[in-house]
Order: sequence, then structure tokens, then C-alpha cells
Amino acid sequence: MTEHKTIDLLDIVLVLVNKWKKVFTIMTIFTITGLVVALIWPQKFKTDLTYIVNSGNSINFSGGGLLSGLANLSVGGDNVTSDQTLVLLRSNQIKDLMIEKFNLFEVYDSQVREEVREKLDNNIMIEEMREGGIGFNAIIAVSFSVIDEVPERSFEMTKYLYSLLDSVALSINKKNIESSYVMLENRLEQNLKDMEASENALIDFQEANGILEVEEQAKAMVANIAEIKSALVEKEIELAIYRQSLGEQSSRYQSAELAYDELDNLYRSYLNKESTMNDQGDIFKSVNQMPPLFAEYYRLFREVEIQQEIYKVLYPQYEQQKLNYNEINSGLSMIDEPTIPTYKFYPKRAFIVIAFFLVGFVFVVLRLWYEYWVEHIKNEKPELYEKLQSVPFIKA
Repeated sequence: MTEHKTIDLLDIVLVLVNKWKKVFTIMTIFTITGLVVALIWPQKFKTDLTYIVNSGNSINFSGGGLLSGLANLSVGGDNVTSDQTLVLLRSNQIKDLMIEKFNLFEVYDSQVREEVREKLDNNIMIEEMREGGIGFNAIIAVSFSVIDEVPERSFEMTKYLYSLLDSVALSINKKNIESSYVMLENRLEQNLKDMEASENALIDFQEANGILEVEEQAKAMVANIAEIKSALVEKEIELAIYRQSLGEQSSRYQSAELAYDELDNLYRSYLNKESTMNDQGDIFKSVNQMPPLFAEYYRLFREVEIQQEIYKVLYPQYEQQKLNYNEINSGLSMIDEPTIPTYKFYPKRAFIVIAFFLVGFVFVVLRLWYEYWVEHIKNEKPELYEKLQSVPFIKA
């Protein structure tokens, strides 16, 4: 049986040799066809651009003083991330701007927006570069390319796509940080009103009752209370921002809430000390033991000190963040600038010709094997051959 098969294979090889003219003709036809296809196939050019995304654009508070460790804040919106820029590059918002800018309805020969979007999407190649080249690691850079039949248009589309990405990222970054900045601005405005009201109340009291002097020990207590209160104000701002941006179930909000409760308890304990005797003795007179006139003066004085301490914390931060807000950027940095392509990206003519040559070779082998098989059936099994004549492609 094996010998018979070997003879059959040898017969096929002999058929190929004996019909070399036919083989040569078919192979030549396929090769020339491949060459023609390669020459008439529309050329396409590719322009590359690579960028990285920097982190930043956050509002940072540093209360300083007695409770600086507890009151340090780091709040605000972060930059658009590398992963988010990948989504933006594929967004319909950016695609539609590209379509209008370069009249892609005409370029892609379609008036259906969804179809033009799909064609544009197919002509945008995006590559993520990750740490260590591992798919689960953080993205360290992003490279994208725009493919087009006109090299200059490919170049211009790539530049415009990056400018759109940069603009949208900047808009998102500003929106992320704006709520934090506005919240700080509103709290400072409230502080200025409260400080003015407390100062006016103290002045009015002094004008009506004469100038009183607060003891040094009481001043120290007021200074501590004012500092704790300013830290509480910072923490209130932090909680409000976390609640708005992350939600009350986030770990950062819950951590900040615990710190706020700790500060609030400390603040209340200092207020209680004003009304009770200290365990170690009468370091300062309790407010309840003061003459009514002096007690009222003390409360007014304390409120002024609190508002001034809050102002000392908020105003420098407000001025700094006002400057930072005006300097917010997209966070994108181009590391490989695009250039007008001078060599076509597609088609690869050599590959097309080789592909047609291989297809022609396979076709010749199958065709000659088919002819050999039909001839074999005709000679060896005439009854079967007669039955197969009813099959159109076998009928001789």
C-alpha cells in the first residue's frame, strides 16, 4: 500500500515536470497579476507621534503650627491619566472635529457620519508602552499614528489630533481642580466677612466699655484654640472636596473624617477648659469665674484671634492656588514629534507579489493533482468514473 502511494506521488511529480510549460504559464500569470495589483493598489503613508502624561495639578495645604502634622492636606483634581488619553483618542468628540477639519466625508467618499468615524478609527493606530513591556504595568508612554493616502495630510492630521487631545485634556484638568479652587475661594470670602464682623464687634465693645487687657495665660489659650480652629477649617474643606470628587465611601474621605473628628474633639476639650478648672490648678481663670464684662470681652477677643488665624492659613494658600490654577496644563509632553512621511507604509509590494506567486503555485499543484486523480479514476475504476460524470466539475 505504501509503495503504491509512493508511486502515485512520483507520478504527480512527473506530471509537474512533463507539464512544465503549463506550470510556468500559470505561475507567470499569477506573478504578473500580483505585480499589477501591487502597482495599482493605493499607497498609504503613516505619521507617528509619541507622548507621555505627567501627574500634578493638585491643591496642597500646609497649615503649619501646633497641628501641622494633622492639618496637612493634599486635595484637588489630578491630571488626565495615560489610560484616559487612550479613551479620548477614540472618542467621537475628537473624531468629529477631525472629520470637519479635513473634510473626511469627501476623503472617505461617504456622507454617513458613523461610517466615516469607523474609517477614521481604522486609520488611527495606537500603541501603549508599559513598564517592562508587561501588559498589566503602568503606561509610561503612548504612541499613535495616522494613516492616509496623502503624506502631507497624514502629517497634518497627526498634529491636529495631538492638539485636540492636548486641548481636551487641559479642559478636563481645569474642571477637575476648579471645584477645589472655588471651594477654597468661597471659604476665604466667608472668613473675611467673619473676621470683619468679629473685629467690628470687638471695637464696638471697647468703645462702649473702655479698653480691657487679656491676661497672657488667656492669650496662650486663645492662640491654641485659634490654631485648632484653623486646622478644623482646613479639614472641612478637605472633606467637602473628597465628598464631591470621591464620595463618602472612599478611603481618603473616611480617613479625613477620622482626622476631623480627632481635631474636633481636641477643639471642644480646649473650649471646656475655658469653663472648668484645670486639674493641675488655676493656670488661668475659667470664663465662668470672670466678671461678665471681661468674659464678654474675652469671647470677642477669642473670635477675632480665631478668624485671623484662619485667614493666615487660607490667604497664602488661596494666592498660591490662584497662581497654580492659571498655570494648569494638559500634562501631556510630546517626546517624538511627527514628520512628513517620505516612504509609503502600505502596500508592501514585494509581499503582494510573493503572495500571488505562492497562491499560483498552490493552484498549479492542486489543479494538476486534480487532473491526475481524474485520469487515475478513469483508468483504474471506470465504473466509478462513469458515475462521477454527473458531477459538473468532474465531468471530462
